[in-house]
Amino acid sequence: MQRLLLIFSCIILVILFALQGFQPQYQLPTAQQNEEEVQEVEGNGPEEALAEIYFDVKILGVQEATSQKLVDEFGLDPIHWLSVHGRYTNGRFGIADVIFIRPRPGHEDDVRECLETIKASRINLFRNFDVFDSYSLAVNGSIYQRGDYYILLMIDDEDRVRDIIRSYIAR
Repeated sequence: MQRLLLIFSCIILVILFALQGFQPQYQLPTAQQNEEEVQEVEGNGPEEALAEIYFDVKILGVQEATSQKLVDEFGLDPIHWLSVHGRYTNGRFGIADVIFIRPRPGHEDDVRECLETIKASRINLFRNFDVFDSYSLAVNGSIYQRGDYYILLMIDDEDRVRDIIRSYIAR
């Protein structure tokens, strides 16, 4: 009797797994979208660039730069951007910050100001606590635009990092 119950249970599981394969795994896009529901398809350019940039970075304390962290740690307003990609250090072992922000249409100047705020905050942090020439890297950090993104670079070997970004983010 137990064997029959076990065989019957296995058959039911196989049927359930087989039927599960026929269910759709994604929703088709709808024809109508409000301005509030901006859902743009975004490539993996920034994430792939970050993976290559930080492959050789030896600094400890590297963290993911998320929209929430920019709000919490730098007091920025998330209404200005569509997406944030980046990594930054906690500052105890030096600086290696690369942040990509994709602005909402019409908020380009606001995003540039956000990146300037981050840069000024990092300069102030390292003014009295200059570890591994972090103050100089923060002061000489650059903000520029590439494709749809505004980018903040405060990292060693900025020329190499710019080359990597060029290979992943189209002009």
